[in-house]
Amino acid sequence: MFKELPINNRITASELRVIGANGDMLGVMGTAQALRLADEAELDLVLISPMAKPPVAKIIDYGKYKFELTRKEKDARKVQKTIKVKEVQLSLGIQENEVAFKMKHARSFIEEGNKVKVCINRIRGRNTQNADKGVEVLKKFAVDMADIAEVEQQVTKSGEAGRNINIVMVLCPKKKGGK
Repeated sequence: MFKELPINNRITASELRVIGANGDMLGVMGTAQALRLADEAELDLVLISPMAKPPVAKIIDYGKYKFELTRKEKDARKVQKTIKVKEVQLSLGIQENEVAFKMKHARSFIEEGNKVKVCINRIRGRNTQNADKGVEVLKKFAVDMADIAEVEQQVTKSGEAGRNINIVMVLCPKKKGGK
């Protein structure tokens, strides 16, 4: 967001380092003299750097300056890309055709530029003994996706045997040009 700057009579400093309208340094002078110069040029005196010793002020058209800064901020927000994390859930006893179906969804997420969290959640009771099978399922999933995705977070198991176990892996799009 644009931060309002002190202009003209709102500047409280007694001495200022003044920059002219065309960008040349006019030197250190009193605020009254700087205001007179800005008034003669029919522009505003804007305090650009209040923490400097002495504070720096510039003679500019404040409305135009404010407009250009807000436009730059708006353009920066347009260019900015947000990456979302999509989730694909598998199970221990998943069949090959189901894996292919889930992989199709994961591919579309990766192609859109999103990350994909592949997980097997809530492995309970006797199935906790087969948790290593879930790790293998995720590793095979990563190998099958290796053409367009790379593993950002390795396969991790969390939880206690006999209780709940969750197995998670995060895939991200491959870097362009690199590997």
